[in-house]
Amino acid sequence: MSTIDQHAPRSGHVESLSGGRWQRVRGDDPQLLSQLHADHGIDLRGAAASSVATVDDFVTLVVSFVDRDSGSYRESSIVIAVGRDTVITLEPLSGCAPLDLAYARMERDGREGDSPIEIAASVLESVTDTTDELVTNLSSGTEHMMTETSMILRSLETKKAREFGVSDVTATQQELADMEELLSYCMESQLVLAEAARHLRTRTRGRGWDNRTDLDRLIEDIEAIEPHIDFVHDRVRLLQQTNNLALNVKQNQIIKVFSVVTAVFLPVMLLSTYYSMNFELMPILSWQFAEPMIIVLSFIFAMLPLIYVRRRGWLR
Repeated sequence: MSTIDQHAPRSGHVESLSGGRWQRVRGDDPQLLSQLHADHGIDLRGAAASSVATVDDFVTLVVSFVDRDSGSYRESSIVIAVGRDTVITLEPLSGCAPLDLAYARMERDGREGDSPIEIAASVLESVTDTTDELVTNLSSGTEHMMTETSMILRSLETKKAREFGVSDVTATQQELADMEELLSYCMESQLVLAEAARHLRTRTRGRGWDNRTDLDRLIEDIEAIEPHIDFVHDRVRLLQQTNNLALNVKQNQIIKVFSVVTAVFLPVMLLSTYYSMNFELMPILSWQFAEPMIIVLSFIFAMLPLIYVRRRGWLR
């Protein structure tokens, strides 16, 4: 069961869950936060300034993660204040998907009687699962991009190379850069999340608070995501290097074409330059076979560099 405070300010509201043991605060309205401070003795605005802290009878945690919003990703954060009888979470006014997931799981498993520590552990677990799902999606995206990159590299040795342009690699590199930035955020959030879980375990130990959650296992689950992030990050870096290789090969092919064209026409340009000089006496100009001879010489001098380049294998 959940109830919403009907007298809440427009820029935020409080939703009471799990029989009042979970106060889910949306928005950072000053009036609302002041009322919570008066009712529960916890300053959420002050708690948000530090990643982990112990304020009065509350253990406060600030957790950052990558959230999805309208088809794009953004870095978001929530504040979790865990007390003996109440856990208070502060989230953006637009909502928080991990908190929705945590409450849905509690309802599904019939855990409406969970203690504040157990609720906080469920929230941390949901944040971990959300990050893991994001990393899995990114990994699937890299597999598709690896297939496309392999096709591009194979096409460079065929006639289809002309269908591959620099703009294709540029778009892929930008997408990979966005992936790398997301993975950096994910790794940072997992480190902060593991620190928050260890802080929750340390600061609540020996207080006699009701807790049936294995926080050690939770910390292991959080840290288990980090190798997955490292693996996907390495794959992204490999894709970036492979795309740079494809771009370099393409540019080398373009330069090779211009070099061959220059080598072919350079002797012809030399002949035309020589016979365009305004000398007073140039006997060949009065010869009746001068023009055919120049044409034949131009053809021969143009073919010689082409034959040389081909024999050297530079056209492959």
